[in-house]
Amino acid sequence: MLSKLINKIKGWWHNMFDYGQIAKDFDLDIQTSKDILDAIQKWANIYNGNEPWLDENTISLHVAKTISEKVSEAVVVEYKSVCSEPYINKVYQRFLNKIQTNTELMIGKSCIFFKPYYSNGKIRINVIQADKFIPVKFTDDGELLAFITIDQIVKENKVYSRLEYNELVGNILTIKNIAYKGTLNGVVFESKIDLTEVDKWKDIKSEQSIEGLDRIIGGFATMPTVNNIDNSSPIGMPIWANAKETLKQIDKQFSRIIWEYEGSELAIDIDESLLDANGQMPKGKSRLFRKMIFDEVKDKNYNVFSPQIRDTSLFNGLNELLRQAEVQCHLEHGTLCKADISPKTAQEIKQMKQSYYVTVSNIQKTMQQALDDLIYGIYVLCKLYDIPVMTDYTTEHDWDDSILVDKESARNQALIERNNKITSDVQYIMDTKNMKEKEAIEFIKRQREYRKSTEEEQESEEELEE
Repeated sequence: MLSKLINKIKGWWHNMFDYGQIAKDFDLDIQTSKDILDAIQKWANIYNGNEPWLDENTISLHVAKTISEKVSEAVVVEYKSVCSEPYINKVYQRFLNKIQTNTELMIGKSCIFFKPYYSNGKIRINVIQADKFIPVKFTDDGELLAFITIDQIVKENKVYSRLEYNELVGNILTIKNIAYKGTLNGVVFESKIDLTEVDKWKDIKSEQSIEGLDRIIGGFATMPTVNNIDNSSPIGMPIWANAKETLKQIDKQFSRIIWEYEGSELAIDIDESLLDANGQMPKGKSRLFRKMIFDEVKDKNYNVFSPQIRDTSLFNGLNELLRQAEVQCHLEHGTLCKADISPKTAQEIKQMKQSYYVTVSNIQKTMQQALDDLIYGIYVLCKLYDIPVMTDYTTEHDWDDSILVDKESARNQALIERNNKITSDVQYIMDTKNMKEKEAIEFIKRQREYRKSTEEEQESEEELEE
């Protein structure tokens, strides 16, 4: 039953998009190869818990999802960002409430697109995940120039799909929309339909152009890793992709452990002559007793089945596989496996921390570029739909580096430097309270004023007492 369901899901995803038809209908030459587009769908399946190696005997730990979660936490653990334009910042801060979720989706599925749009007088942001996004064209240095987003509505067995094509040529962005009707278990793009046939899309234009742009509207982020399917592709692979075969072995090993526990459950093989007149098991004990027919020997009326569990060696094997996955994904030791699985020298620990820091730092850079592009897109739409915003705005990004630097040690070091007058009070506050210079100066000023006022109050009280 489980395998049939899994195969059904796999089949639907595999046949979901006819890229040849999409290219023909939009009259396009899609730069991203079909192999990569198919791989994105497979990566999304694995991230979503539909691993291709699952069957009746294999249970998944879904380590790909776990890795993505762990790394996204490290990427945005104390991330702060603000735009100086009030309205844009309001839209931006609402979007940032889910920055960790969106970062995880990018890390786990290879790429993501943040698409701002106008609706009922407001700017909103749609998050397009990798499996509903087709990168079409890039510059030589990897800047996205054209793409297709896929919006779908499922009603019973019917699937309604809207494909939106965006292309920037010079300073002109052209947007085209095509809608299809199909079936969930058949052809998804079975026939074209008019946008007005779906209530959600009735106000969307089939084609429009926007002039005066220097980039596309929206923020695109992809993993900063080399694609081993096509080394020249700007599309990166999910962080766990290099460990795909190890993840398969992890699930098989975990399944062996589950089978070991199930196979070694205590049971009593009992001669049916010991049961009641109806041959019924003792009430509530049907799982414990197994009815057997023994030879007619008095001392063989029952047999206790209680084999020794070999879980220690099996768990050690699982731990070693998890450690291998950490190395393949450039994770810090202990992210997946037990940290004490093998002794590490101080130099080895430092090297692993450094490798993990580089991984996280590179992801932060690609996310920051996407967020800057998103803010630009919000600004363009505000101007296009006459929402008053300031022309000049700045955006600040503050990422945390605590995965490399131990915060307590850093605070102690900052205190030593201040006490020895190597650094100032302002620098100390900046280092320990994550403040900008201006904020730190104001903080120190307020604290000094407060200290002065409390000291004066205390002196007045002492004088009155005398």
